Amino acid sequence: MTPLCTEKPPGDIESAYVVRLDTKETQTLSVREGSRCHFFNPFIIDGYRVRLRLDWADLDENGQPTLDADFHNAETNKKLGNRGARRAAHHTKAVDLSRRIYEWTFNNFKLAFNVVLYWLLTTQSTIEASDKATIDVCRNGVRRDE
Repeated sequence: MTPLCTEKPPGDIESAYVVRLDTKETQTLSVREGSRCHFFNPFIIDGYRVRLRLDWADLDENGQPTLDADFHNAETNKKLGNRGARRAAHHTKAVDLSRRIYEWTFNNFKLAFNVVLYWLLTTQSTIEASDKATIDVCRNGVRRDE
């Protein structure tokens, strides 16, 4: 499938947020200039600083973005390669396409959430109207052309 875009999230997405399925906690996703992703807030797990992102240039067969995980050393913030358990957790596909649900797992940690998108709808319409009227002028009940 051809990606919707390669430089930024689709332009008709006004905003995106996620709802954790276990706690119902919500988080608004951010965008970066020149990026094709929606970014989650980073979090610390097992000595790693993890940042999840929805990659709109890597769509699955159903047109849903791939969830990517970037791992950094929590102390030095150095980006780490995708090896071992990090490699398995790097790409995650949506598990429920009707509601855009993802289940990200790393070691013994599982994060399940629903991605909610607000799309902009642009419409254009043209209204044309015409009217025709005739007037008979009467004075004292007598038409002038008589």
